[in-house]
Amino acid sequence: MRSVRSSFAWMGGAQLLTVLFQFVAQVVLARCLSVHDAGIYAFALSVVALLSLVQAAGLKALIIREEALSEEVEATAFTMNALITIGLSVAILLFALLGGAFLREEGVRHVLQAMAVTPLFSIFFFLPAAKMEREGQFARVAIIGIAGALAGALATIALALGGWTYMSVPYGQWVTGAVTLILTNALGLSFIRLRISFRSWRRIGRFGMQMLAVAGVNTASSRLSEIALARLQGLEMMGLFFRANSLNTVLWVNLHTLIGRVMLVDFARLHRQGASFRERYLQSLDITTALLWPIFGGGAVLAAPALKLIFGEKWVPAAPALSMILIASMIQISISMTWEIFAAKDRLSILTRIEYIRSAITFVLFVAACFVSMEMAAAVRIVDALLAVLLYRRHLHRMTDTTGRDFLRCYGRSLLLTLLACLPALMLVCLSDRPAHLPLTGLCGAVGLGVMLWLGGLFLLRHGLLTQMLDLFKRRGSVPSSPLAGDV
Repeated sequence: MRSVRSSFAWMGGAQLLTVLFQFVAQVVLARCLSVHDAGIYAFALSVVALLSLVQAAGLKALIIREEALSEEVEATAFTMNALITIGLSVAILLFALLGGAFLREEGVRHVLQAMAVTPLFSIFFFLPAAKMEREGQFARVAIIGIAGALAGALATIALALGGWTYMSVPYGQWVTGAVTLILTNALGLSFIRLRISFRSWRRIGRFGMQMLAVAGVNTASSRLSEIALARLQGLEMMGLFFRANSLNTVLWVNLHTLIGRVMLVDFARLHRQGASFRERYLQSLDITTALLWPIFGGGAVLAAPALKLIFGEKWVPAAPALSMILIASMIQISISMTWEIFAAKDRLSILTRIEYIRSAITFVLFVAACFVSMEMAAAVRIVDALLAVLLYRRHLHRMTDTTGRDFLRCYGRSLLLTLLACLPALMLVCLSDRPAHLPLTGLCGAVGLGVMLWLGGLFLLRHGLLTQMLDLFKRRGSVPSSPLAGDV
C-alpha cells in the first residue's frame, strides 16, 4: 500500500515535468503564432470543450470511488465510455462545418477536423488508467503522464517550427494520445477489459447524470462565454484571453488538480471506513494554500514582464486579464478540493444545485462584460470565485467537520507566506516606470529573494509543508509517519 505522501511525490514529479514540457511548447507556439492564429485554435478548443460535456459523466471517478467494483460495472463503464467517445468525435466533425461559417474562418474548420480524432484514443486506455489510480499505482500513472506530455510537446514544437501554425497543436495531441494509449495498456496490462455490457447501466447512468449535471453546467457556461467573447470582441481578443487563461490552466491543472486526484482516492478510502475528513482536509488545505497562493500571487504581480520576456511583446496586452484570472484562482484555492469532497461523500445533488446557480449568474455577467472589453470579462472570473466561496463554504464545514476558525488559522499562515514570497516582486514592479520592460536579472533576483523569504516563513511557522519537503528529500525506502501520511 502506498502512502499519500509517496503518491504526491510521484505525481508531483510527473506534473512538474509536464508543466515544463507544456510551458516550453507554449513559448514556441506563442512566438510562432500570431495573435489571430492563437484565436483560431482557442475558438476551436472552446467548441470541443463544449461538445465534450458528455465526457463529464465521471466514469473514471466512479471506478475509483466504487466500494465493491464488480466486473459488470467495469464492462458497462467501458462500453458507455466508448459510445460517448465515438459520439463526441462525430459531433466535432459535424460542428467543424458550422464553426468555419460562424466566424467566416476556414482555419477553425481545419482545426476542429483534426481535433475530432483525439478523443478516440481514450476508448482503450480509460479502464486501465482508472484501475491504476484506484489501486494507488501512481508511479505508473506518473511515468505515463511524463512520456505522453514529452512526446506531445516535442511534436508540437517540431510542427510549429516547421510552419504548421495552429495545426501543430491538434497534431501534437494525436502524438500524446498515441503514446498514452500504448504505455497505459503496457503498464496496466492486467487491468485491460474489452467486454461489452449494459447490465449496470442504471447504476452508472445515475452517477453519470449527476456528474454531468455538475461538471457540464460549469463547463458549458465557461465555454459559451469564451465563444461569446470571440464573437463580440473578435479572434484577436480571443487569442489574448486564451493566452492568459491557458497559463492559468497549466498551473491549475498541473498543480491544484494533481492534489485533487491523489486526495480523491484518500477521501474515498476514509468515507468507506466511516472516518472523519477533518484532519486530512485541514492538513491538505494548509499545505495547498501555502504552496499555491504564492505561485498564483507571484504570477499576478509579474504578469506583464513575464509575458513580454517569455512570449514576446505582442502578448503584453493580455497581462491585466492574466492577473485577474490568477487572483480568481487564488480565491478558489481557499475552498480547495470541493469537488473531491462532494464526490467522495456522494453529495453530488447538492453540488449540482450550487453549480447551476453559480454558472447562470457568471454566464450572464461574462457575456455582458464581453460588450465592454476583454479585461472586464476577465474580472468576472474574480466575481465567480467569490460566489463559489459564498455558496460552498457552509457545506464544506458540514462534510469535513470543520469551522470557520479552523480555516482562518490556515488562511492567516498562508497569507503571510504569500506576502513574503510576493513582496520583492511587488516592490520591483511598483518602483518601475515600465513594469513590462523589467530586465531579466531584476526579475530573477526578485523571484529568488521571494523564494528565500517564503522558505524562511515556512521555517519560522514550523509549517507542515516544510516537514513534507524535508521528509521527501530524506526518504530512503520506507515512509515515516507525517501530518499528511496515510495508507491508501
